[in-house]
Amino acid sequence: MIKINNLTKKFGSTVVLNDISLSVKRGEILGFLGPNGAGKTTTMKIITSFWRPTKGSVTIDGMDVVNDSLKTRAKIGYLPETVPLYDDMRVYEYLKFIAQVRGIEKNEISKRVKDIVRACGLSKVLLKPIEELSKGFRQRVGLAQAIVHEPDILILDEPTTGLDPNQIVEIRDLIKKIGKEKTIIFSTHILSEVSATCDRAVIINNGKIVGEGSPDELMRKAGGKEIIYVKIKGPKDEIMDKLRGMDNVIKAEVKDKESDNVYGYEIAPKEGVDLRENLSMAVMSQGWSILEFNKKSVSLEDVFRELTK
Repeated sequence: MIKINNLTKKFGSTVVLNDISLSVKRGEILGFLGPNGAGKTTTMKIITSFWRPTKGSVTIDGMDVVNDSLKTRAKIGYLPETVPLYDDMRVYEYLKFIAQVRGIEKNEISKRVKDIVRACGLSKVLLKPIEELSKGFRQRVGLAQAIVHEPDILILDEPTTGLDPNQIVEIRDLIKKIGKEKTIIFSTHILSEVSATCDRAVIINNGKIVGEGSPDELMRKAGGKEIIYVKIKGPKDEIMDKLRGMDNVIKAEVKDKESDNVYGYEIAPKEGVDLRENLSMAVMSQGWSILEFNKKSVSLEDVFRELTK
């Protein structure tokens, strides 16, 4: 559906995107992650034909977004981070206007707007001026304008920015509902949204892709689904040698420091291996003291921090 090949974007001497390639399948919900300035919005603006790439290409159903921009834009619904709304218009007026701009047949506009209003939960505010709407309802109106022409693809840039927890859940559920019929790329800083919503995630940092896969795949690549945290009193270097030399340990690192002789360590075991008993015996056999011991699940936040630090 969407193919990005060796995409590079420069602004002067600043390289914002550095030779990235990825593809998005039809009907897939892709989470696009990265710290501020990583290149997420730049990629989205190139896909939607707002900006031209410096090098490389983006194709949608085989059509180039530069050479066939009118055709590709007709297939896309776009919600930028700052929602482009006309505050002095009422919700119904605005959606009718967008439908007209998008070239929907005059006799189809009323039905299409009604369908979108129902899908996005806008019935209560249909006759209100947009300037009177809450942030959550403004985002809903933004989503409505993005899908009013029934596009095959939705590009959503930080769709839950500034929303409260209840509004975030509402928009997340709406994205999942729409995603049953559309191909969706959305960027976010709320990583729990990706775990709850996305089929696959791409993590970008400094203009390069540093991680790609389903949320479960990314967590396995980061060292399984579980991490053991243990706080040990003893010589740090000797403890690290011991931990890294244990069977079934993928990774061990110092996590924090309590005092000169007390450190917290994180150990990633091979998936499916319960390392706690062997770990306890290995530590105590050296005469070191365990002051804290617990097991936690690896989160997408852990993966994100590891790949973008």
